[in-house]
Amino acid sequence: MNKTFDLERTLVSLTLILVFFSALFDYLEDASEGASYIDLFFDTFLNAFVIGTLLYIWRKRPSATHSRNQHLEKVLKKSDKDLKAWQDKASDLLRGLGEKINEQLSEWRLSQAEKEVALFLIKGLSTREIAFYRETSEKTVRQQASQVYAKANLDNRAELAAFFLEDLLLP
Repeated sequence: MNKTFDLERTLVSLTLILVFFSALFDYLEDASEGASYIDLFFDTFLNAFVIGTLLYIWRKRPSATHSRNQHLEKVLKKSDKDLKAWQDKASDLLRGLGEKINEQLSEWRLSQAEKEVALFLIKGLSTREIAFYRETSEKTVRQQASQVYAKANLDNRAELAAFFLEDLLLP
C-alpha cells in the first residue's frame, strides 16, 4: 500500500492527541484533588476512546480506504467496458443517423457554413460557443442560424433539435 502524507488524517490525529493530553491532565488533577469515581471513570473512558480512535485512524482506515479504492477501480473498469460495448453497438446507428441528418441539411439546401451552425445548434452549443469554434462573430452565427431556421421552415433551435431527435426518443 502506498503510504503518502494524509493532511486530514494528521490534523484529526493532532486534535485527538490534544484532547488525550487535556483529559489526562484533567484526570491527574482530579485524582490529586480527590474527585469522584464517576469523574475519574469519565476521564478514563474519554482517553480510551481517543486512543481507540487514533489506532483506527492510523491502522484500519488506510486499509479500508485502499479496499474502497480498489472496488471503485473495478467499478470504473466495468463502466469503461460497458461504455465501449455500447459505443461499438451504437456506432453503426450513430453513423447512419449522422448521414441522415446531413442528407436532411442538404435537402434544405443549406450552405456548408449553415450546416456547421445547424450541427452545433443541434448539439446545444450557444451562439458564443459556435462563434468561438467557427472563428467568426456572434452576429454572423445568429444570421446563419436564422437562415437555417428559415430554410428548414422552423422557428428556433428547439424545433431544429426536435426535428431530428423527436423520433429517437420513446413516447
